Amino acid sequence: MVMNIDDELEPLTVYNYDVSPAMNHLIRHVLKRIPDHYAGDFPSFSVFEAHSPWGAHVDPEGIIFCDPSLLNLPWGVAIGTLVHEFAHVFLGHTGKGGLADEREADALARRWGFSKEVDAMRKLYGPPTEHKTV
Repeated sequence: MVMNIDDELEPLTVYNYDVSPAMNHLIRHVLKRIPDHYAGDFPSFSVFEAHSPWGAHVDPEGIIFCDPSLLNLPWGVAIGTLVHEFAHVFLGHTGKGGLADEREADALARRWGFSKEVDAMRKLYGPPTEHKTV
């Protein structure tokens, strides 16, 4: 079973959600594939379509920023990038955990069933690296 996010992304709580129709399609595709049993523990979040130097990132307040260029990447890479960021949100990462957080987000995304997409993302971007919070 996967999360039921039809209509208003229920049972998730989304504070702000401002993205283009194409980005909305990508986000909903990812969220619908996350296994159901994670839904109750998924924290509230916000998603905006805005510049991100990494294609997508989560800021220290848990807001996901999806760069429009994400839509120009191969489908698997775009999904891998986005699910990695949703994993950061789920895990409560604030950008201060460095490489350990990056590896933990990849591992959770794989447990959610996105191994192929995480591999595609890592093939393009390389292994996790430490970077400063935006």
